[in-house]
Amino acid sequence: MKNYEKEMINVIRALDESQALKHVVITGSWALYFYSNIFNGFVPRTETTDLDLYLPNPKKAIGENLSTKMRQYTYKKNNDYLTGKTTFLSEDGFSVEFLVVPDRTMSNTIKIEGLDVVAEALPKTAPLGWNSISVCFENWMINIVSPVSFVLQKLLINKERKPEYKKIKDIDAVIYVLGFIKASKKYQEELVASFETYPKKWKKTILETAKENRINLFK
Repeated sequence: MKNYEKEMINVIRALDESQALKHVVITGSWALYFYSNIFNGFVPRTETTDLDLYLPNPKKAIGENLSTKMRQYTYKKNNDYLTGKTTFLSEDGFSVEFLVVPDRTMSNTIKIEGLDVVAEALPKTAPLGWNSISVCFENWMINIVSPVSFVLQKLLINKERKPEYKKIKDIDAVIYVLGFIKASKKYQEELVASFETYPKKWKKTILETAKENRINLFK
């Protein structure tokens, strides 16, 4: 097992011990790590040291002494001096951040009182919590972003991603995951149904990005 996988497991342990695990949804590249629990033959392509945790219900998120638990696994709590955003950083450089949908203030960050962290508030993150899936991993039930929501959200935000290599990396991930979605009638139907729930402007952006990258989304 590579070090970054051990780091991810340590984070899950800390979240579980603080009772916060049930309140988070693993998203980003680390979601792919768990797709092998969903799709036969899926080979995770996870090589990042950044773990993003989405909070679908930030006001209900509660963790008992989360910072203390994280510290027990060598994670130091840092608050960005400009934004105030909280990052947990391990001695090996593995980082953990929290994401939420912006509130009425449209602030770039939101304090999550129950976890004693400041989450980054990003537009277009709501789909990360739509149709999230719980998978069994070792002794835990882990909430992860659904493959369908992963694909649609990556296409939705691709034009805004920086630097350029992240755009390319995301498109490669979309193409890979989409191949497994198309091989499953269940997920094909979910893809179409989920897409129809998106705002018209979002649909347009998704289709444009797919076309620009020669991705046939529904066939």
